[in-house]
Amino acid sequence: MNTYGQATCRYERRRATAARWAVLHPLGHAEFAGLACSVATVRAWARDLLTGRVDDSALDDVVLLLSEVVTNSVVHSDSGRTAAGSITVCLGLGGGMIHAEVIDDGSATSLPFVRAAGPDSDGGRGLLLVETMSTAWGTHHDPEAGTAVWFHLPTNETNRTDETNRTDGANRTGGPDGPGSLSS
Repeated sequence: MNTYGQATCRYERRRATAARWAVLHPLGHAEFAGLACSVATVRAWARDLLTGRVDDSALDDVVLLLSEVVTNSVVHSDSGRTAAGSITVCLGLGGGMIHAEVIDDGSATSLPFVRAAGPDSDGGRGLLLVETMSTAWGTHHDPEAGTAVWFHLPTNETNRTDETNRTDGANRTGGPDGPGSLSS
C-alpha cells in the first residue's frame, strides 16, 4: 500500500483499459476501496498527480468531475455494495486534453446514464455535469473488468520537470507495476 491506501490494480482492469490508452501519455492509475471516504482520497491523488502538469482551471474541473464519477461508482455499482469492492482511477494527457477514467465493479441492474434530476433533488446531476463540462465522455462495460466511465477535458499542459514527471510510477509505489503505473 502507498500513501493513498491503494491496493494493486486487477490484471483484467489493466488489460481492458490498455486499448483506450494507446494514444495517450499515461500519468498513473490507482485502485481505491469502494467507500464514500475514497472520494476525498481520489481528489487528493488526482490533484497531486496533475499539479504542475495542467493549468489550474483544468485541474479544478477534473477533480470536480472525478468526485462525481467516483461517488456514482460508490453509490450505484457493486464497488460500493460489497466489502471487497474497488474503484480504479486512471489519468493521462495527450493532444491538449486530460483523459480520466473510473472503472468500478459494475452493476447487475444498471449502466451509467444521465438522469433527469428534479429541481429540488439533492442528487442525480453527476453525469449531467460530466456531459456539460467535458469535450467527450462515455462508458464501457466488460463483464470481467467492470464498468468504465471516461471523460476528456481540454488543458494547456505545463512542464513539470521534477522527479514526479516519471510515468512508470516507481516514485510512488517502489516499482513499475504498482498502482501508479499503466504498464501491462
